[in-house]
Amino acid sequence: MSTTPHRALRIVLRVFAVLAAATGLLVIFSSKPFLVRLPLSPPEAEFTDLFLFLLKEMGGLALLLSLLVFYASRDPVRNVAIIDALIAGLCVLAVTPLLSLYTLDLQRLYPPYLFWVRSLARLAIAALLFYLRPREIAQAVV
Repeated sequence: MSTTPHRALRIVLRVFAVLAAATGLLVIFSSKPFLVRLPLSPPEAEFTDLFLFLLKEMGGLALLLSLLVFYASRDPVRNVAIIDALIAGLCVLAVTPLLSLYTLDLQRLYPPYLFWVRSLARLAIAALLFYLRPREIAQAVV
């Protein structure tokens, strides 16, 4: 089991796991009128049944991610690969909205600064996790 040097990382990972689980459950069990009223509410015509189906699938992936991060928070030294994957995923998620901003006509729906703020926040979280990640190699259990 990991010791106190990774307490900050464990807390950050558990907060992330709780937020991901809450988001996943909210998306899975919410209705169409509620999803339309969420922040950055797009026009209601954009919410097709296929979009809602894919959104609920993403809620399931958020639950999966929350379980992985929760298990990584229990012993960060042995589960450093999950932390590294989370860091890489956050970096990818920081780049893809910016690509969408410039390849699609999204300026008519949302102001571009929202995309930049979200991307910078994701990069900041990735940098924090990279700073807190364990550097030592876990000893093999014999």
